[in-house]
This record gives sequence, C-alpha cells and structure tokens, in this order.
Amino acid sequence: MPLSSRPFSSRSFSRYAPWVFAAAAFGAGYSVRAQGESDWVPPQPLAIFRLISTPDGHRFASATSTQKNGTRWIEAASGNKNKSLNGQRFSRRDPKPYQTLDEVRRAIRDNFVIKKVSDEELTNGAIRGMLRSLGDKFTRFMTRNEYQDFKEDNEGEFVGIGAHIDVKEDYIGGPLAKPINASRPYIIEPIAGSPAERAGIKAGDVILAVNGKSTANRNSDIVISDIKGVRGSVVNLQIERVIKKEAVARPEDFRVLNFAIKRDLIEVHPVKLEWMPDNIAWLRMDAFNEKSDSEMTAALQRVQRGEGSRGAARGLVLDLRDNPGGLLESAVSIGSRFVQSGPVVITRERDGREHPMNVQRNRFLNLKIPVVVLVNNYSASASEVVTGAMQDRKVATVVGEQSYGKASVQVLIELQNGGALVITTAKYLTPLKHDLSEKGITPDVVVKANDADLKTGRGAQLSRALDIIRQKNTTGATLTAQAPPIKVSN
Repeated sequence: MPLSSRPFSSRSFSRYAPWVFAAAAFGAGYSVRAQGESDWVPPQPLAIFRLISTPDGHRFASATSTQKNGTRWIEAASGNKNKSLNGQRFSRRDPKPYQTLDEVRRAIRDNFVIKKVSDEELTNGAIRGMLRSLGDKFTRFMTRNEYQDFKEDNEGEFVGIGAHIDVKEDYIGGPLAKPINASRPYIIEPIAGSPAERAGIKAGDVILAVNGKSTANRNSDIVISDIKGVRGSVVNLQIERVIKKEAVARPEDFRVLNFAIKRDLIEVHPVKLEWMPDNIAWLRMDAFNEKSDSEMTAALQRVQRGEGSRGAARGLVLDLRDNPGGLLESAVSIGSRFVQSGPVVITRERDGREHPMNVQRNRFLNLKIPVVVLVNNYSASASEVVTGAMQDRKVATVVGEQSYGKASVQVLIELQNGGALVITTAKYLTPLKHDLSEKGITPDVVVKANDADLKTGRGAQLSRALDIIRQKNTTGATLTAQAPPIKVSN
C-alpha cells in the first residue's frame, strides 16, 4: 500500500498492551469503594492486599492504606455482596458496566506510574479491548487518521509525495542516524512519475527526519501522516543513502541528503499488465479498491486484443499475491469477468441464513485462453473470493502457497469523532460452500516462493505458472464458458 506499512509484516496488537486492563475491567464487574464515602478511593502507596475468607467460604479482597487520620479499609467483594466481614456488614450496589469502565479510566488517568494518559488514549484502548473480547481479529477500531488512510486506500488516491514505505528495525546507518539500532522508515520504491521520483528519491533511502522531526522509533503511521498533507504544500525530508556497499559499513559509506518535495495528488493504479514470452499476459492486481474493476476491465480487453504483444494472447497469469483484498463489490464485479453464471461468493449470516452474490449480467469475458491464478500467504479477503470462485468453477489453475484465510464480510460504521468501526457481520463461502476461515485456499499446484518471488515476483511461482499455461496450450486446454452451473438454494 502506498505510504503505509506493509500489511502483513507488518498485516500487532502489542502496542495496545497498556490499555488491556481498561478493556478487561469493562466485563469484570468489580467495584472498589471506601466505606462511608460515595466516591471511589484508589489504593494508596504502601497498600497491602490480601484475601479474607468468611466461614461460609466466600472470599473478599481487602487492602489497608495508612492515612494522616489513621488506618482505613478499602474493600472489594468478589463473593456475595451482603456478607459480614470482621464483624462489619459489607454491602454495595452493583454498578452499571459503563460506570465501572469510567472508574477504571479515572483510576488509570490519575494514578498510572509510567506516564500521564489522556482520556482519548484510554477510550481508544478500551474500545480496542472490547472488540478483542469478541474473539474476531478482523473486527477493529480505526482512529480519525487511520480511517482517513483507509478511505484513501479504497479510493485509490491520496495527497503526498508518492512512495511505498516500510520500516527497518535496529537500523545502524551513518553518523547522523542516531540513536543507533532505532527503527527507521525507508523507501521501498517511489511511484513512477510521482513528486518523490522527480525529486530524486530512490529505493532504499532511509528517512532520518520529516520537517526536522526525527523518525527514530516513531510509529510508522505517524511518520506517514507527517509526510502527507495539503496539495501544493512542501514537506522536508532528511534522507540517508548508502553510496558504497561493503561487508562492514563505514561512516563514509553513507550520504545525508535533504529534499524539499511539493505534495501532490497521487493516483494509485492497482492493476499492472506486462507481456511475458510466448504472448502470455502477466496481470498483477495489488488491491480491490474503487479503481480496480475499471482498470481490470481495460487490461483484460487489451489481453483479448493482444495489444502490446507480438500476436494473440496465449494465456493469462492473474497475480493476486500480497493482495490484502478490499471491497467485496469489486471482487464480485471482477469475478464476473471470469465466471459466467451462478454465485461468485455466498455469504452466511450468524443465524445460518445464506445469500448468494451472483455474477453480474453481461460482464463475462469468454477469453478462451488458459488462466492461472497466483496466490500466497498474504492473498486475503476479496482475493480469496475471486480465486475461490475461479477454482470451484474450474476456469483457472491456482498456483502458489496457501492463502491467508480471511473469510469474513464486514460493515463499516462511521463514528462521530471521525473514526470508524469495522465489524464482521457474516462469513463468506466459495460457490461450492467451502469455508475458508483460518484455512484459506489450497492451491492446485503448491510452489514455495524463492528469493526472486519475494523481491520482484519473477521467481519459481511465476515460472511454474508460465509452464502450466504452455502445457495447456500444447494439450489444447482452454478457458471456456462451458463450466456447469452451480445451484444454490436461497
């Protein structure tokens, strides 16, 4: 994805660990109050906690805290709420869950030892904790900035410098890259024709600072947000570039460069077509966004015409490796280009009801050439919808590695604070009702990626795909519209 961390090296929840307690308290239902006082009193320094058991087996948590006016007890019940404790009657009213959550929020805000935590941080952490308690890793919360990035990804355009960015952990670098061993963002590659490319930014450049602010150990999403901005405005990047590669890096092997780059509207084209030997089309798609269907349609029409090749197309490799998915509607539209009838996908709601999402009429392209779909561990969601439909209907051979296994349909709910919730509402099934949850799609031909596949995509997996197409051309196998219809009951 442009100007964002790569989804799966990145595709951790550990940074939210400080807020897990707040989320857990939401469901715990504990209340701690000082006797005779209406407000909650947090445990004071030197408090000693112990468990006290009553004769009937109920247990109570108790703590002492020394005050200027003597010693008082702070008690919390985890058993019956109306039991005697040391000769005193303990009684409390069960609070509403949101009241307990607010108590915990105030307690952390006022007492947490490491740093002062804002209400917004605590609220966001509590929301994420609530969503994690559902046990669905795909239901998630997005802050205002995260939601803005999400929309830009789906729209296929954003304002920035136009570069793909990832993070180097434990980066040493040259004399100015201090502190050493800090994480640093770096340029995977500038987008062709972008302001970054025109300014002279190169693949491998490490970003030391953005507008004078060090990037050392900073969250990559925040750095990316700093690089983005208003169209026409300027962002200043301090870059460190390796000018001489040695077995042992020396200070003189690095050069520090400063760039003032004017931000512009960056259009991200998710579909790329390249012709391989023997007139085989290599069609790569990076995401299912709002531009994917139109760009895929145009590319397939070029394939039909043999445009850009030395003759009629002899095969098609549809490359969905590293494609994290996107819009379900886009998947159905693109799947309809390859599948003539019946469902592209079936959704199953929590009550078990199933709803087929059938192909869109008049969109089928009878290519009549062999088709291979390439997938890997990071092919997810909409990628699996299209691949599953083509595999079930036997209109393509699937090659590569087991796909990710994100078989969920989600609804996006915009929040008043500018953020959003993404909530799983249904599962999706392939046309033959294979549930891909946690399992993914098993390729017809399993080929493990080699270094070339990981770096350029032109490795063992692509080679095997090309060989399969050549073999099908030799034996006369083609992609046709003759696959039997699949009947699905509503």
